[in-house]
Amino acid sequence: MAELSAIGPAVLVHGVFDRLCQFARTALDAEKALDVEKPVGDDGDRAPLRTMDEARTDAFFDLLLTGDACVHGQDATEGIRAHVQVTVPATTPAGISDAAGDLSGYGPADPGTLRDIAGRTGIWDRVLTDPVSGGVIGVDTYRPTTEMCRFLRVRDEHCRFPGCRMAPWRSDIDHTIDAALGGATVHTNLAHLCRRHHVLKHQTTWSVTQLDSGKLKWLSPTGRAYLDTPAPMLRFIPDPDLDPDPEPDPPPF
Repeated sequence: MAELSAIGPAVLVHGVFDRLCQFARTALDAEKALDVEKPVGDDGDRAPLRTMDEARTDAFFDLLLTGDACVHGQDATEGIRAHVQVTVPATTPAGISDAAGDLSGYGPADPGTLRDIAGRTGIWDRVLTDPVSGGVIGVDTYRPTTEMCRFLRVRDEHCRFPGCRMAPWRSDIDHTIDAALGGATVHTNLAHLCRRHHVLKHQTTWSVTQLDSGKLKWLSPTGRAYLDTPAPMLRFIPDPDLDPDPEPDPPPF
């Protein structure tokens, strides 16, 4: 027997352990459903199913050696992702501060790791707290949902900075009012910006306000205003083969 150990950021270690636990539970559930037992000894006696620790260990080696966990009913393991709960000030992922976060079930989590996973995580929940008591008064989602993304791609069609036509799939979805400053994750506070103009919005004195129907009013550092309006969905295109003033047909008499 031998031992293999690793030391790393607490968030990542807890995530690895959570994923191993999910694989192990899925494997044990599949074995129970198939009534799988393992024979032991020369007398043919059969032992109970694997323990949770054994299943975790098997999943650990399967994932490292083959890149996949071997489980009865393999489809059940597809899409398994690690889950950890981290509470972090909104200013930390935004790079405004270096305040540490709190990893549920462990303790402090360093800001560098949190910023790294923030850029690769699909959805964050924003927790609104009472400024006096610190109690939770509301929770919403920081990242737009799939439905919101589809809506915004159709509405925006390109980067919404004046004159830019970068395609939406090559652009970021930006909160018009920064989420760290209380901006909600709703379509009336979201718009596509290419990476260049996304950075320009946050790191220069350009400012933007979202008006009704997705219109964006940009204000330049010199005070000049620019209005960017989404293209209408209903468009009429002239038919070049249609004679605008055709000659009338001769009378039938």
